[in-house]
Amino acid sequence: MRITSKGFGTSFLVFLVFSLFSIHCYAADTTTLRFFTGMTPSHYFSSDLLPYFAKEVEKRTDGRVKVEIYPGGQLFGYRDGIDAATMGAVEMGLTAAGHWGGHNPVFKFSDYFLFIDSMDHWFRARDEVHPILNSVFESKNVKVLFYSAYGGNGICSNQPINAMDDIKGMKVRAPVPGALACLKTWGAVPAKIAAAEVYDAMGKGAIDACVSSWGSMYSRKYYEVSDSFFGPIWWTVWVNFINLGTWNSLPADVQEIIQEVGRETEARSLGIMKEYDKKSLAKLEEVGTLKLLDSEEKKAWREPLRSTYEAWVEECEQEGFGDEARGIMKALDDAR
Repeated sequence: MRITSKGFGTSFLVFLVFSLFSIHCYAADTTTLRFFTGMTPSHYFSSDLLPYFAKEVEKRTDGRVKVEIYPGGQLFGYRDGIDAATMGAVEMGLTAAGHWGGHNPVFKFSDYFLFIDSMDHWFRARDEVHPILNSVFESKNVKVLFYSAYGGNGICSNQPINAMDDIKGMKVRAPVPGALACLKTWGAVPAKIAAAEVYDAMGKGAIDACVSSWGSMYSRKYYEVSDSFFGPIWWTVWVNFINLGTWNSLPADVQEIIQEVGRETEARSLGIMKEYDKKSLAKLEEVGTLKLLDSEEKKAWREPLRSTYEAWVEECEQEGFGDEARGIMKALDDAR
């Protein structure tokens, strides 16, 4: 959704008024931190990980801190929530790194196919990448607390994809510019349409395929309009963050507890993600043909995409963040 400057000003006033009435409610010395995400209530981020985080923070601070979870855009969606978090109108949030791409191109790194090979690959590189990312996030007035493992994404199509030649000329839907650029590099015809229109578009032959997570392919019943599933080709990074001013206002022992629980929630997310993907892939195998890429095949599909990665580095360079982009790329390459 595009927000005009007038509309944004109105939205900001709403955020501010809401904030004045509800931010940092103190009842019996309890600090209330509101946590927004656009992720659906049924997704394991919202149904398991965030409730676990909130419960443990409240328990280990002896009730001094209460985290209120607002999934599914109940409080804010991804992009308006980001604006609210940077301005201090909401305390905490969970978004994909790519949702911040309009604030700084560095955040777009996980918008590109096979930039990350798997969530295990991401977590091997995490300790090298995190200081770079967190520094850029702090320049936007938020601090990264921990990361959440999101499942693999592949391509569901109306014809099998076994080799790169198979995708050439196919009209494939993807949601973000980085993914669309990768499809074009592979020789596909990239298409950007709303997620709600994908099922009908595939059913009517307006597109040949779409990029989606394994879980969404099944839950959205894409197998009714396609029967071939290929990947994984895409892993996105999801960040849990807190407004920097809010963070700095918390006592040191509370900060330590929040970070400790964050690390545990991050580790928990990887196990849940793997089980979720395993179940989704088993379901897809029951209704269609599944082609899973091994490490050598991923390497072959990644090689042509180096030009799109370099274009991202150049975009970052033009904004004064070339060193950060190259640092992220090197850390991920070293961790393969």
